[in-house]
Amino acid sequence: MLTSSQGSNRFFGEIDNIKVSNIKLPLHRFRIQNDDEDIKKMANSIRKHGLLQPIVVRPKEDNFEVVAGCTRYLACKSLNWRKIPCHIVHLNEMQTFEVTLIENIQRKSITPLEEANAFKEYIFDNGWGSVADLASKIEKSPSYITKRIGLLVLPSEIQEAIKNSSLKPSTAEELISIKDANKQSHLANLIVKRHLTTMKTRQLVKEDPFYCENSEVLEVRSELQSFNKSIVALRIAMSKIAAIVEDEEENLLVHEFMMHQKRLLHDQIDNIMNAKRKYAKNIFRYRKIANK
Repeated sequence: MLTSSQGSNRFFGEIDNIKVSNIKLPLHRFRIQNDDEDIKKMANSIRKHGLLQPIVVRPKEDNFEVVAGCTRYLACKSLNWRKIPCHIVHLNEMQTFEVTLIENIQRKSITPLEEANAFKEYIFDNGWGSVADLASKIEKSPSYITKRIGLLVLPSEIQEAIKNSSLKPSTAEELISIKDANKQSHLANLIVKRHLTTMKTRQLVKEDPFYCENSEVLEVRSELQSFNKSIVALRIAMSKIAAIVEDEEENLLVHEFMMHQKRLLHDQIDNIMNAKRKYAKNIFRYRKIANK
């Protein structure tokens, strides 16, 4: 049940019984898939006690779209109900997104990475509001949202570890400040192997300047800034060329040429990252010797 004031104050409308055939699942869903076991459990509960809470729908074209209660809808459908009690509300795309997100967060029915993708879509893809705006609406801190989105830039093997629960999201978030993907993966493997806590991981990242480009020591950050700026600039260029590649799929000559340019940029990024690692390793070693 939605309890957030941000969500509930939009739930004006009417209650009505709507034909199942006139109700559709939303095109956008935060959950990658519905758990069949959850649907069976919900169906058994509805069979015994009835539908205690109407599903929330909104009018859309010639039918109704589920806003909140996908599992309840699928459970009723599995019971061969002809009609379902629905709370009909009039929401636009942004409001629907917000209400659905709030429900999923409150029910803890989406994974950390699904949550991260939802935050990214709201803020960056659709431009519906800032981090602070979204934080206020879902009653989370801005840092919670920022850290969640940060999970999406971690290497795929780390994201996979989060999915299979071998790495806690809160621990993985400590790796975001490390800008070197190889170092991120190395440390993630170390965390899983040694069962390191979030606090221990934070301490390891903070104390070793080689792992931390956001070190509290100003000299450490400034010395690596030129490398980082160059890497960001090349990644932006590579992203733009990738967009051109997609648009030129039918023109093989242009497509291949652009792919080659993309690979060159990728190689150049690797070169700068290697140079940065060597520089960091040496400068930090010399600093330690000098401070002894």
